Amino acid sequence: ILSGRRRRRSRPSSYNRRVNPDLPRLRHFIRSTLGCGCPDETLQWIECSHSHGDPAHDLRLTRIDVGGRLLVYVIESDLGPDAAAAAVPAVVASGLVERARGGFNRLRIVVAGSDPEALRPLATAHFASSAPCDDRVHLHVVAVEDLPFARESDGQ
Repeated sequence: ILSGRRRRRSRPSSYNRRVNPDLPRLRHFIRSTLGCGCPDETLQWIECSHSHGDPAHDLRLTRIDVGGRLLVYVIESDLGPDAAAAAVPAVVASGLVERARGGFNRLRIVVAGSDPEALRPLATAHFASSAPCDDRVHLHVVAVEDLPFARESDGQ
């Protein structure tokens, strides 16, 4: 259990760009889209950072730390559902390590694509083969348009 003080965590070095998202939209995404039941005070502190994953697969990864209690990894790819879904096992493995080291309560893996219905069975299969059987790791498949942060327009 976290004390009343927020513990400052360092983000993994591969996450090189801190992002200032629209916080009301991000809070709505966490509550409504992901179904998080975190207390309001947890949502008062959110850190969001981006990383460019595998350039060959045009992967963009976003790490969201919600109050030091919820860890969210978002995977996006422009190369179709196969590329995004194939990244799920590696992201789950990284997230589990960070969840354990950082003392997070939950890990949510979000896979975003232009066609969530085509992406869902692929992401679910990769997730099922890589995630532990516990109720603290969850998979969500969403449309890119539902993400709470704007896509980068500079191609980076």
